[in-house]
Amino acid sequence: MARRRGGSASPAPDPPARAVLAGVVLATLLLSAGAASAQSGTFRLSGYLEHQFSLAETPDGWTHTDYDRLRLDIEGRAGRGVSASAAVVWQIYRGRTRIDLRDVVPAALRDQVPRGVTFTIDDRQFLNHAYVALYAGPFTVTAGKQYLAWGRGLVFNPTELFRPKILFDPGYEREGVGALSATVEAGTLSDVALVYVPEEAWRTSAKVARARSHLAGFDVSALVAETWDDDAVGELLGAPDPLRRRYTLGGDISGELPGVGIWAEGTWSTRDDGDWVELIVGGNTTLPGNVLLNIEGYFDGRGEWAKRYPVEEWLAVAVGERRTIGRGLLFGSLSRPTGDLLTLAVAGLGNLGDGSVALLPNARYSFAENVDLFLQLVLAVGPDGSEFGTQGHGGFIRGRVYF
Repeated sequence: MARRRGGSASPAPDPPARAVLAGVVLATLLLSAGAASAQSGTFRLSGYLEHQFSLAETPDGWTHTDYDRLRLDIEGRAGRGVSASAAVVWQIYRGRTRIDLRDVVPAALRDQVPRGVTFTIDDRQFLNHAYVALYAGPFTVTAGKQYLAWGRGLVFNPTELFRPKILFDPGYEREGVGALSATVEAGTLSDVALVYVPEEAWRTSAKVARARSHLAGFDVSALVAETWDDDAVGELLGAPDPLRRRYTLGGDISGELPGVGIWAEGTWSTRDDGDWVELIVGGNTTLPGNVLLNIEGYFDGRGEWAKRYPVEEWLAVAVGERRTIGRGLLFGSLSRPTGDLLTLAVAGLGNLGDGSVALLPNARYSFAENVDLFLQLVLAVGPDGSEFGTQGHGGFIRGRVYF
């Protein structure tokens, strides 16, 4: 994944809640003033309150973690050429928030992990996004913490360089990336974008160029990127390697054939320790009975086919440096609305090399227009040492009220 900030067992601390709140108040006042002074100005304030309770199986038995999350969104437009958007999030955790790295590897590998090495899930107060966009004809310039979400993949996104999806909850919202981007429209559904993600120096900052178009009924894009990877596992163990430069070439294509939606996405990356390919192919269709079927296959050239994965790869997944260990994975889901308020689904992730599976039955219920309840179980199938069998069973229930 692209370089991340922070360099200790615990995530780097976020700005204090007081500073974040002051920033939100200031942004609100500025946007309100801009909207009031412009004839076509608009201003909107919204958000939600969310609570999630999670259960997870560990070598020491069942543990639980829950959190409260409050999000406040501010959007405004001053005239025709300027818009701004920001969201501040407060998230408070309880329960098991300190994770022992020995608990996330197979029993046979625990002796290879030093005792007492942990990482902590800290309370957070942060800006989920905060950017200003300037429009002038076909040109758009966006400055600030913005969404850089690319690709069509449901679960796996090789071209998603900065904020990969959560493997067992891929539809959950993601955080923005602090960047400066410029986009030029080149026709209907076509544009060229340049993105700069500043870090300590120009040399170690990410640069991306991406072009997309609509050809013969298909959406097509291509990108080239220079990013820098840090060593998250080494940081936890106290001996990080230097930053490593990564060059990436990739793209995606998506469209529809009669009755079937299809997509493909891939990248080739090279670094001083080697190069690798990532590729996905997926499709969806509606079966009789209004049942939606999704299938997506993923190939990761860094992964392993064997069942005995190195301890470094287990730790890389645990700290978010890698999302999977296997070389070939398959995702599938079936979902069906039941009435106007309830949707039932069952999904599954399978490792084609070691045969392990994570079954993900879930249900989404809407009490009213602004209240959602989501329940998902994680049922692991496979022996200890396999990708999903080692992780054990679990699940969560999440409620959200919008305002």
